[in-house]
Amino acid sequence: MEGIMKQSDIDKIRQFDRFYTNVLKLTDKYHLHTHYTLLEARILLEINAGTNTANQLLTLLKLDKGYLSRVLKKLENDKLISKEVDPSDLRIKKLILTNDGHAALDVINSRADSQIEGLFANVPSEDINNIIKSMEEIQNKLKE
Repeated sequence: MEGIMKQSDIDKIRQFDRFYTNVLKLTDKYHLHTHYTLLEARILLEINAGTNTANQLLTLLKLDKGYLSRVLKKLENDKLISKEVDPSDLRIKKLILTNDGHAALDVINSRADSQIEGLFANVPSEDINNIIKSMEEIQNKLKE
C-alpha cells in the first residue's frame, strides 16, 4: 500500500536526522561558535539572498509571527539588519543587512564552509559526488 511506511524505515530516517543534527552541531546554542543562533544565522542568509520582508521569511521558514518579530528585533538591536520602507508600497518594510550584518554573515559562511570541508576531508571525491547526488535525489523526492 503506497503512502504507509514501515516503522523500521521511519526509525532509520529519524536516526539519520539525529546523526546529522549532531554532526553539524545544530543544537548548539550559538551556531558555528558565533554569537548567533542557527535561526538568526539563517535569517541573515535569507535576507542576503533576497528574502527581504518579514512576510517572505514567515512563509519560507514557517515560523510563528511573534517569534520572528522578536528575532528580527534582536538582529536590528544588534545592528545586523535595518528596515526601510519600500518606495513602491509604503506599507512594506524591507529588511537589509547592515555592514555589520554582512560581516557577521561572512564569518558564518566561512565557518560553515570550513565545517563541511572538515567533515568530508577524508572522503574520496567520487564518494562526495555520490553523496551529493543522493542529497539532490532526496531533495527532489521530498519536493514532489
